[in-house]
Amino acid sequence: MYNITCNTDDNYAQHCNAMLCSLFENNKDEEITVHVLCGNLSETNRQLIKDLSVRYQQQILFHAVDESVLDGVQFRSKRPLTKAAYYRLLLSSILRDVDKVLYLDCDMIVLGKIKELFDIELDNYALAAVLDPMPYNNQHQMQLHLSTETHTFCSGIMLVNLEYWRKNNIESQLLEFAKRKREPVYLHDQDVLNYVLKDHWFMLPPKWNHNPVGIQYSPLFRSYHFADSAFCPAVIHYCSEIFKPWYKAPCPGSKYYKRYLKLSNYPAPRYVTLPVRRHLYCYYKYIHRMAMKYKPLMPRIIVLLIEDMFNLLRLIWYMCIALSGKKERFVRLMSNFFIGNRINF
Repeated sequence: MYNITCNTDDNYAQHCNAMLCSLFENNKDEEITVHVLCGNLSETNRQLIKDLSVRYQQQILFHAVDESVLDGVQFRSKRPLTKAAYYRLLLSSILRDVDKVLYLDCDMIVLGKIKELFDIELDNYALAAVLDPMPYNNQHQMQLHLSTETHTFCSGIMLVNLEYWRKNNIESQLLEFAKRKREPVYLHDQDVLNYVLKDHWFMLPPKWNHNPVGIQYSPLFRSYHFADSAFCPAVIHYCSEIFKPWYKAPCPGSKYYKRYLKLSNYPAPRYVTLPVRRHLYCYYKYIHRMAMKYKPLMPRIIVLLIEDMFNLLRLIWYMCIALSGKKERFVRLMSNFFIGNRINF
């Protein structure tokens, strides 16, 4: 039996149904128990998840989280999250009878066989995860006490060794750092996990956390890893703030989300309408990201031509901002552009 965990509330219940449906549909031969960590989840949405598990003959367990344990955890000032973002720090105490669990964000679609992950031995590791491109800047790096050689992971999908967590008192260390005053806050729980568990995690191939709007290139992976991630992903993670498959705007890989949401029988799914300007920006970024995906297959001259085209479009966009009267923003953007913040992919 394989133990899976995720956390959701009413805002993400639709996406949770799509994710769980993809997990069950593509792992029909496996016995799965899903532990749903929930705060504000209505009885209606609980029943929809239960109905899904009954249809696939899998087990669902709901765990209420005592959020008072998370009093004092830090949040960023702009676009703050809720305490639910920190639920994964409490896995070792919530799932007391589980020694190994696969954590999945709800904004994911599972296409691969999870047996491949659970076959990994984690005796000397706290968890297994996929490389992440953070830290964002030197301040972020210093805040997490990371050297230039230290690699960090994405907390969206983690195969967690809970036995290791309990033996090494990991949860209390995580909570201590989560409540430590730090400014600014960058990535909430992911920062906490990387600070405490640096050098104690196993690196998974990128196909297990594929971002459909672009591939994170790294010398740590061979070219076939990127080919796997781009064309045969095991898990699709809609982690971009710009692209979401539930927006009424172009989103790479949205067909998978829509397919499994429909298969889940979730009633009256909601799709968000974006402002026109944001909608046009999504088209622009969509074309750029798709060009990134196929970069390894392009001759260098084609890459340079595409970069020039996008930089020209970017300049035109800035000129439109200037004509709309936003002079200060225009000056700042143009300054960034000529200092060297041009598009590269």
